[in-house]
Amino acid sequence: MQMTAEKILLIKSKLKKGEPEGEIKEQLRKEGFSDKEINKAFLAHHYDMRMWYLIFGVLISLFGLYNLIMERGFLFLILGVVLIYTFLQERKRLRK
Repeated sequence: MQMTAEKILLIKSKLKKGEPEGEIKEQLRKEGFSDKEINKAFLAHHYDMRMWYLIFGVLISLFGLYNLIMERGFLFLILGVVLIYTFLQERKRLRK
């Protein structure tokens, strides 16, 4: 039996309604789905942290610029620029 997109959406809606994951998996086993197919439907959610790179990159760059003006060093400025560069690289990678 093949796991369809509609079935996955149904599973996600059941999870949102509070139905226990174990009961849903047991019901899918009774319907004839393999453990591999069931695990595909329960993939972990990957959070998008790209905006944190940008936010902290800008804040740390501003702090680094302040430190540079006050002649305390430029380490924070470099760190902020690296975070902004990482944000841009992640954005480019995910567009491909």
